[in-house]
Amino acid sequence: MTKRRVPLHQNPRGFVEVDPEATKGAQLGVNLLDEQGRLLTRESLAGNSSGGPNSIASTIWRLIREIPLNIQKLAALATSGFAVRRSDGEWATRTLQQGAGITISNPAGEAGDPAIGLADVPDSGAGVLLATTFDAKGRKTGSRPATITGTVTQINVANGTAAAGLPTLSLAAEVLASLGKADTALQEVRPGANVTVDNTDPRRPIVSAAGGGGFVPYNIPDGQSFYVPVDQQALFTLSINLGDGSSIVLDGALVEVS
Repeated sequence: MTKRRVPLHQNPRGFVEVDPEATKGAQLGVNLLDEQGRLLTRESLAGNSSGGPNSIASTIWRLIREIPLNIQKLAALATSGFAVRRSDGEWATRTLQQGAGITISNPAGEAGDPAIGLADVPDSGAGVLLATTFDAKGRKTGSRPATITGTVTQINVANGTAAAGLPTLSLAAEVLASLGKADTALQEVRPGANVTVDNTDPRRPIVSAAGGGGFVPYNIPDGQSFYVPVDQQALFTLSINLGDGSSIVLDGALVEVS
């Protein structure tokens, strides 16, 4: 019988010639047999048969004429781990390795997924004060020393970096000496007879003679002034002791009397 032209699928311009009298192709599960005459089904080819080593399932790879070389090399691997193809075309297995500070359980993946974590580290108990910055993921992105310092002649600081313990702050010797003087210093200037006191500046009050006259104190404390206004006179009978930084301001008169 004359051969017939059959168009190719999705290629209407191409065709093949088919002999209608030719032997029909075998159909899986209907009339496709193996070399022993057994019917091949989808289940048997998928390896679902429960037969022994001579069953169809055990001979599935022998029915494939050309097994890819990579598949053969993978099948030949005898160790557990992750399969990798090397640059020379050979295959090998690899396992995850722990680096410093890292722990890995099940590194070959044989018992499940590998788990990677940070190893615990002992607390050395050492350290110094640092100012640090962190990003949104908690990673340190910068740091600088944060040493506690004092002020010369005012504040002393011991162990400002905290390297040897807690920092300690104390008053300088100059401050302590000044406070010691304050305990015995003049606390208040009060006016006496015919005397006025201007405490506008509490550290340097001004003592003045009131009315037509008055007596100058025989001791003017440190940093204070005795003021005699215009048209007034101040009298003194004893030597006047002027303290450090003290003074007598005369706009009027200073008269010694016996």
